[in-house]
Amino acid sequence: MYKLIAILGVAFAAFLCFEFGNAIQCYQCNSYFQQDCSDYFNNHSHALVDCGPNVTMCRKIVQEVYYQDEWNVRYIRQCAPSGEIGEDEGRVCKERTGTYRIKMKYCHCGNQHGCNSASNVQLPLVMLLLPVLAAVKSQLSNLL
Repeated sequence: MYKLIAILGVAFAAFLCFEFGNAIQCYQCNSYFQQDCSDYFNNHSHALVDCGPNVTMCRKIVQEVYYQDEWNVRYIRQCAPSGEIGEDEGRVCKERTGTYRIKMKYCHCGNQHGCNSASNVQLPLVMLLLPVLAAVKSQLSNLL
């Protein structure tokens, strides 16, 4: 009986690692519609969104537009199917200036879930499963 439980535990842990290990999760919001999306971003006010299997990065865009004699700033956080990760794991952003007084900053990152927030500390799922895997391994070694 213990052997069956141990095998099922290992299979479940492996399933979780493969199921959630491939897709990155990012914040998705736009400060034009959601005021709490701007900096300073509170990552507890938004849920992470699963970006899908082909997306490996998150993006944060800071858009400044000069309109009616003032600068309007918008923050856009989203999944990024393409782009280039900046220096220092995406903390260095690329800046672009356009015509008609438009400035844009593009920040791409792919080092952890929710990396397009101001600051976010999360443990990978594998780290949370290590105690479970260790217990299952000890049970298996005792049975065999």
